[in-house]
Amino acid sequence: MTVLDPFLVQPIFRNRVWGGDRLGPWLAPTPASSDSYQQCRSRSAVGEAWLIADLPATILDGRTAIASGEDAGLTLHDLMQNPVQRRALMGRALSQGGLETAGFPLLLKILDAGQNLSVQVHPDLNYSTLHPHSHMKSEMWFVLDANPGALLYRGIRPDITREQCERHIQQDTLLEIMITHPAKRGDCFWLPSGICHALGAGVLVAEVQTPSDTTFRMWDWGRNDPARPLDLAAAMECLLLGEEQNLANLDRARTPNVVHSDSIAIEGLVRTEWFDVERWSVKSNTPLRHDCIGVPVVWTILDGQFHADSLPHPLRRGSTLILPANHSGLQGRAGTEGTEILVTTLPDPMKSSKEFGGVRIA
Repeated sequence: MTVLDPFLVQPIFRNRVWGGDRLGPWLAPTPASSDSYQQCRSRSAVGEAWLIADLPATILDGRTAIASGEDAGLTLHDLMQNPVQRRALMGRALSQGGLETAGFPLLLKILDAGQNLSVQVHPDLNYSTLHPHSHMKSEMWFVLDANPGALLYRGIRPDITREQCERHIQQDTLLEIMITHPAKRGDCFWLPSGICHALGAGVLVAEVQTPSDTTFRMWDWGRNDPARPLDLAAAMECLLLGEEQNLANLDRARTPNVVHSDSIAIEGLVRTEWFDVERWSVKSNTPLRHDCIGVPVVWTILDGQFHADSLPHPLRRGSTLILPANHSGLQGRAGTEGTEILVTTLPDPMKSSKEFGGVRIA
């Protein structure tokens, strides 16, 4: 059986008209990523950092580069195209049905909203089946930072009809019928396909999603930017309204229980058919060992440091590490101030319920 060592990845920075100025300070743990950020920043505002990406070749710079180990310089896509490495990376996750792509089935971003993002919706699997150039997209947001008074928008009032919604769009009053949520650090929002949503100005989030960049804009705050056209026909075809939104159960994907030990707290954030996401809060100097669990796991450091025995430098805020399905094991310890880790795991078709992320306290 081929074994792959855990490896770091290099973020891809993306210019966005709504971008802010926090991604560089928050997510530039190495000289290479810092240089990449500065180059992107010199062009215009930076709104996104793609930490994990393996998108079609039609998406410019849509494939994450490997930043450590013997495969450094290759992309995640390169591993997925090699049958032996693909099996070692994916393990039992390869048998998971419903994937639209032969690439790595996860897209992980950090979004920095210096201004409001467009009000938008994403297609479901039925729509993308009928429209091959679009791809199904469901996602979650985990709030990393938020300015006082910052908001997120998710869903439309259940009493609103499709005709009323279209009229509010035409009259630039869409916000009047959207459901707002105050944003604060540690909040988690599940955004399945078809749910209208927008990220408000002043919010920094981690976004975990299915591997798609298909977005249909419904309203763009009056920007009238030719480079950002509205997609009203497609958006209205995908949009869920009324009881279809299942608003009362949107947070059912969440598992807010916290598993405690003396040294670690593991909080389930979302559990879906595409990915499970947890937040690990690890106390100062706690030794950890991660054994392979048969499916890939992604660590993103949210705070503090983690000192891995097999890596030359500590993982700092923003560092993203892929632990393949068949890997050689990872040992290390939290830094002197502890560490917080966002842990994303692909579903295991052999298990009805997942053991949290394969962690052991050594």
